[in-house]
Amino acid sequence: MKRITQFEEDLAKELPETHALLAGANLVVHDSVEMVTLHGSRGPQGGARPDSDVDLCLTVERRAIDESPDAEALLQEVLRTTAANWRGAVEADLAAAFDKSNCGLRCLDTREFDPELCPSTVDCMGVFKVQRGFDGFVTGPVNDCSKMYPLMVIWRRP
Repeated sequence: MKRITQFEEDLAKELPETHALLAGANLVVHDSVEMVTLHGSRGPQGGARPDSDVDLCLTVERRAIDESPDAEALLQEVLRTTAANWRGAVEADLAAAFDKSNCGLRCLDTREFDPELCPSTVDCMGVFKVQRGFDGFVTGPVNDCSKMYPLMVIWRRP
């Protein structure tokens, strides 16, 4: 497990309230997480209400998925690690993403959608969620990476 105490510089500069919330939330990630991105109203999209959740995507390294005898159990553990340690003033809406198209998930490293990075946007990446009665892989049209923007990388594994 890794407790995140240092965030990307842009977070504090551009979203000071979200930075303060995350700094006090005890954000902890599983050892297989290599990057965390911020989405939604507390991210670059803006417009958060006081009770808005924090939408975070935990990018799991491809090697961890490939080497795991049970990818679903690994992804559950990734989300459980962060959720169990979260002490934020608002709820965290977590997703675990992984590269299933051998594209390197370059789309998660840019703020705005770029069709050059992902010409086939539906199901191009693996997404796993545990949320209010849903526990599993997100597939089909609902898993369209072009709809996850704008986003901001807030942490990368050193």
